[in-house]
Amino acid sequence: MGKTYKMSNFFENLTKLSHKLTLTEQNEIFLEIFEFLKINFQISYLKIFLKKNDISSLIFDNSIEDEESFFYTYKLKVSKNLELTFGLIFNDKSILNNVKQNNTNINISLEILSINIYAKYLENTISDILIIDTLTGCYNRTYLNHYIRSIFSLALRERKKIAFLKVGIDHFKAVLDEFNYEIGDKVIKRLSKVLKEGVRDSDLVVRVSNDAFLVLLQNINEEENALLVANKLIDSFKKEKIVVDSYTQQVLMKTICIGIALYPKDGEDLDTIIKKADIAIREAKNSGRSKAFIFSEEETSKIELF
Repeated sequence: MGKTYKMSNFFENLTKLSHKLTLTEQNEIFLEIFEFLKINFQISYLKIFLKKNDISSLIFDNSIEDEESFFYTYKLKVSKNLELTFGLIFNDKSILNNVKQNNTNINISLEILSINIYAKYLENTISDILIIDTLTGCYNRTYLNHYIRSIFSLALRERKKIAFLKVGIDHFKAVLDEFNYEIGDKVIKRLSKVLKEGVRDSDLVVRVSNDAFLVLLQNINEEENALLVANKLIDSFKKEKIVVDSYTQQVLMKTICIGIALYPKDGEDLDTIIKKADIAIREAKNSGRSKAFIFSEEETSKIELF
């Protein structure tokens, strides 16, 4: 192959690379793989394809078009629905022929590397799961905690307000008591759908507890705008019919209350603003069903004195 390596050094380098792959960013992973294969097998370029559920995509390619080249292809099924294909590209056909004749090391290498690519794929998938609520598909509190600083910074630069709408289902416990958790999940999923469809793409819908959401309305100019959105969401949800018995077609209709706090008027950190949105929704619920309430310092004083 033009260059020879001690087997112990070869597998030592492969082991080091395999460990490193779990610690680097995606593009760096593929560049590391390319450099390893280039040094040990004298490849010229590399293509990597990922096939998931019969849909194939090119995830790495550093080849040059219109250049005569020769391919060594190796396909690996790393899980039931996931397949990796390595396209090793050689400018020298004699090197390719040598690799084909002595392919044990390169096949073992690609198998080990594919395992680590899959591990990175799983890591990214798990990361998505950790920031996405699995029931509703909304962001969760982990996502909010992670990105809130950049959201605040943007609002300050643009001199815009952010309205925090704390959304709670009225008497949700009664749903669980009368029906079951499956019906409760239906109510929560329907509410998440109404919230996502009722705000702009630039706004955020976050599930913060079992039956409560936080909607972030970005670039709000006036409190009244936030109140208009809140009342629109309240009106939309109370029209929703949730089927609780497919045989009898019995339906359940629920209502929500919303408490509103604004950044930076009501606080400059997330915990303070959420606390004030909690106070506001408490006041809304005290007023009855389908109510919205904007936080005020006067109400804070009442609660603290109480």
